[in-house]
Amino acid sequence: MSQITTQDQSFRLVLHETLLDGLERTGHEVEYQCRSGYCGMCRVKLLHGDVRYLEPPLAFVAYDEVLPCCCVPIADITVDCRLLAKFKASQRSQDMFAPQGLLFSDDELMPKSQQKTGIKKRSRSVRRKGDKSRNLELF
Repeated sequence: MSQITTQDQSFRLVLHETLLDGLERTGHEVEYQCRSGYCGMCRVKLLHGDVRYLEPPLAFVAYDEVLPCCCVPIADITVDCRLLAKFKASQRSQDMFAPQGLLFSDDELMPKSQQKTGIKKRSRSVRRKGDKSRNLELF
């Protein structure tokens, strides 16, 4: 299968999927009407590569444009198409997970001679009016 690259991501088509189907599946912004090459509404700019039309389109297409509704890539292609805003936000959140912790503790990275011998619990005194003193554990 050919690799499709857009301004925001790369993906591959699944079996029997047109370029338009793949762009829709991956959350790209493409307007369309007929899905058959009649109206030309879905046209996108082809930046690199070649496509094969399943049926000759009736809509006018410039030399650097394709109708994704009725074509499939012959080899890897690059098209001028963007993700929908809601997909951009979800993609950002998937790509930018904050680290959840270290793989190794500081003790494992230090030589044995410098490692701490034990872990001390920290506590803090909390006093309320009329109550005896209590300890609040922090860890």
